[in-house]
Formats: sequence, structure tokens, C-alpha cells
Amino acid sequence: MDVRRALGLIVALSAATAGPALAQDGRFDVGGGRMIRLDCQGQGAPTVVVDAGMGSASVEDEAWRRIAARVSEATRICLSDRAGLGASDPAPRGGPRTSADAAADLDAALRAAGVAPPYLLAGHSIGGLHAQVFAARYPERTAGLVLVSSTHPDQMTAWLATLPAATPGEPRSITDARGFLTQMPRDPSLNPENLDFAASSAQARALQSLGDKPVVVATHSPKWRMVPELGEPLAVELEAVTQDLQKRFLSLSSRSTQTIAPTAGHGLPHEDPGFVVEAILAGVRAVREGR
Repeated sequence: MDVRRALGLIVALSAATAGPALAQDGRFDVGGGRMIRLDCQGQGAPTVVVDAGMGSASVEDEAWRRIAARVSEATRICLSDRAGLGASDPAPRGGPRTSADAAADLDAALRAAGVAPPYLLAGHSIGGLHAQVFAARYPERTAGLVLVSSTHPDQMTAWLATLPAATPGEPRSITDARGFLTQMPRDPSLNPENLDFAASSAQARALQSLGDKPVVVATHSPKWRMVPELGEPLAVELEAVTQDLQKRFLSLSSRSTQTIAPTAGHGLPHEDPGFVVEAILAGVRAVREGR
């Protein structure tokens, strides 16, 4: 796998494996007749709302469905498909999307479905960035966050700053990584959801604090390498930067905790679903204890 594809998988994909659509899934009008699909199960509060990684329709994703089945034994959980994914209608035409658009769609769908807030938002990868924006824009409807190997708003700039300055004759893998990290935030066409990463990151930075609402940071193993093709020690340095960014999420709440997977990489819902279940249930317990 070349380095640009490897980076694209980390930034723009969640390594999801989608199965066939399920006929019983509900679709809800979010305005103008445009429909977003939700699939909710279980009883109790807070309701966990899942926002999956880039390109992933969580309602159709077998890993997320297994996770939801286990969480539903303790509380209500809703899987959601963003615009254009699964059975959700495409986004309106007229330019790139942002995390604020995804958050607005999710909020409208939950309202239309009659799902009572506040919600414990569980976001994986880019879904974590959307969850941060949801919490910033709808704080009264947010009970807390579970950030599963979540994208950090400063991720692209931090990774880019870690790469060495360009030099003649440098390895092609470094040149490709630098080019991708420079272009991706500026060019929404480089990801499958036409997401404006720079604008979305700016929106996520608006979330300064959730006060004492719980934040559970579920981080992939530090043994994982973002782009092994870069070779060591550079690949190790990039992972150290990523782990530091994950720790920064702890500043979002006075009741924040972090758990780190022993071996699983960025695709945590698929590589270690039990780890994700435990992180979500820890968030549920923390919300209940804080009442």
C-alpha cells in the first residue's frame, strides 16, 4: 500500500465492513423531505448515539451492530447513518459538507424520531470530530462524549509539523505523506464524504469545555503505526504525536478518563469491539453517577 493510500485510510475511512441494509431501519425527515436513518434499541438513559468513521454506515455495519446489541442491555443506543451513507438521502448539492452539517442532520433526525436528550455521543474517527461539534453547538442536548480513536481538530497540522523539511532525494513515502497532509484539509474531494476538514476542525475547536459532563477517551494502542511505510523512527514519532493529541481530549471535562487498547489499531470497533463496549458503558455509568 502506498503512503497516500495509507494516510487516506486513516484520515478518511474507518475500516468499516458494511453488510446488507435492514428493512426495519427507520428514516426520518430532517427538512425538505430529506431522510436520515436511525436504528435505536434498548431502554434507559442516557441514550447513546453513535457517529461512525468516514464512509461508514453504522446501521449496516456488523461490528457496530454487535456493539449496539451489547450496550442495549444497559441503556438505549441509536446507530445513525450520515447523509449519503446507507439508506440516508444524499446531502443537498452546493459545495462541501462540514461537521456542523453532520451535527445538524443528526439533531434533526433525533428530534423527528422523538429520541429524548441528553445524549451520550460515541464518535469513532471522523465521527468523533462531528461529535465534538455536536457538543459545542447543542450543549443542552449533550450528556457527554465517548471519543473512540477520534480525529483531533489539530491532527493534520500536528502530523505535518512532525515530518522533516523537504530535501532533495528524500524517500518518496515522506514526499507523498507531506503532499497528502498539505492538500487534504484544503481539498474535500480527497475524502468520500466531500468533507471540508479545515472548516470542520475550526468548528470543533469551539468546544473548549463540557464542564463536569463525562468524557471517555478510548484510544488505540500506541503499538499501532499510522503509516508503517514511513519506517522507523519517523512512524514512531507520528504515533507519539497522535497519542499526545488523544491525551489533550482530557482537558474537555473535569470528569474525563482515558483507556488505551492493548493491541488494536485505529479500527477499534472492528479490531476490539469489546473495548469499545466497555468505553461506552463507562460513559453511561459516569452520566448516571453525575445526576
